[in-house]
Amino acid sequence: MQASVFTPLDKLRGFMKDGSMNSQYGIQFFAIADPEAAARALPPPLKLINPEAPVYYGYIVNIREPTFAPWYMEGGVGLMARHGETTGLYFLGLQLSGPGALMGAFSGREGSGLPKKLCERILVEREGNWGHCMIQRKGVPLVNVTLRMGRYNDPGFSTEQEGCTRKNPITTEGGCLLHKYQIGTDGFENMHILLYDSPTTFYSWEPAEAEVTLCSSRDDPWGEVPITRVLGAGWMVSDNFVRGQHKLYQYPANETMPTMQYLFSGRYDQCTLTHDHQRYE
Repeated sequence: MQASVFTPLDKLRGFMKDGSMNSQYGIQFFAIADPEAAARALPPPLKLINPEAPVYYGYIVNIREPTFAPWYMEGGVGLMARHGETTGLYFLGLQLSGPGALMGAFSGREGSGLPKKLCERILVEREGNWGHCMIQRKGVPLVNVTLRMGRYNDPGFSTEQEGCTRKNPITTEGGCLLHKYQIGTDGFENMHILLYDSPTTFYSWEPAEAEVTLCSSRDDPWGEVPITRVLGAGWMVSDNFVRGQHKLYQYPANETMPTMQYLFSGRYDQCTLTHDHQRYE
């Protein structure tokens, strides 16, 4: 059935209702970031949870059964932060590829303020106890992770989802600290921080030792916050869903543009800042 210029109200009421990223197959990894670089990357009034040893988080997955789009690949990196007593992940950037990537990116950016872009390649591969995941945009491998199953890099590291099974899944709490704003005739305006309340249900989790490499491109500065130590990773199957969104902070008008200086590169490319740009392949 083809689309119509007029969407029936009963269908429209179901837009992104109970949105869920089901049957995620891939990895999460945890590390410690360079403290000075992490502090420079975080927009006020957000603060690092542990300024001396900032926790760096990343994931790369194939979302095989999203409720709102065909399957797509997704990955992102960020820092654990807080606003007052509310803690969550501050995403430095996310990338998507695959058949459902456009809807996944648009719904996440417009609905929640996630810093999403489209890339040409995300790879999730596994053979025995070896794994490899990678995100590439404009020819640059922004993040490249090689894994060996069986143990974490840091023997003292652990996670809540260890021991989960299909029969006995484990649901963990999780949330992101995101920025929403409007684009008006005078630039960016009406900016606020919201808590994106997003638990995850894990059906399998295999501890893994990971080697992580970060790189930057002209448009995506993923290498500007170096990792000093990898704690560990996990190969997983999980469902991620959105429980709610809650406004935490409204920026005064005079703080919007200074804050956008931190946010811009995660959402837009450098070509938007100049009239002289061409690329042919």
